[in-house]
Amino acid sequence: MEVYLNSIEMGDGIYGVDACAEYNFGKEADELSRADCALIAATLPNPRKFSSRYPSRYMRKRQRRIQREMKFIPSFPKEGEDYNPETASGGIYVK
Repeated sequence: MEVYLNSIEMGDGIYGVDACAEYNFGKEADELSRADCALIAATLPNPRKFSSRYPSRYMRKRQRRIQREMKFIPSFPKEGEDYNPETASGGIYVK
């Protein structure tokens, strides 16, 4: 997954999440919030058509849905927490 996310086209001439984070949010990828990550995910599978830099109402709707689904991803850190694979549980977090 990491290789994929660091190599896919995330916009016209923008390749990888790091470049996308810098171009669209002015941040490093590890500084992205859950909302930022959800917005980037919402652009897939067509980041040339859907922009995380200038999200449409449709994109904001997708972003909110993805954020709701993030609660069910095992080991996905809560907002403000760092991901630590050594302490991550295999269970499902439901707020």
